[in-house]
Amino acid sequence: MGKNRVIKIIGRLIAGMVAHKLLEKYTNREESLNHLRAEVGNYRNNLSEFINEFNWNESDKKKIKHEASKYIIIELKKPHFKDVKFPKAGINRLIEETLIDILG
Repeated sequence: MGKNRVIKIIGRLIAGMVAHKLLEKYTNREESLNHLRAEVGNYRNNLSEFINEFNWNESDKKKIKHEASKYIIIELKKPHFKDVKFPKAGINRLIEETLIDILG
């Protein structure tokens, strides 16, 4: 699999991870917290398979951030996000923090 394809996959996985982090933080359903934390962990595990495949330079990281920003919009339109209110301004910061955490 080529690097550009892997960048798109990583972007989607980071978007899913960030979406579930938002749900975890702002959910109205306390009973969902364990499931949401498990989902974040699942995304992290899936990401680790792709992260180790290549070396990532700053240009690659910018592409991944762009892909994650693009796919987070799609993730947040899913039905389980409809009743959760969260500040939209923090989304890009959370993507950036997740990228730093995963890629360094």
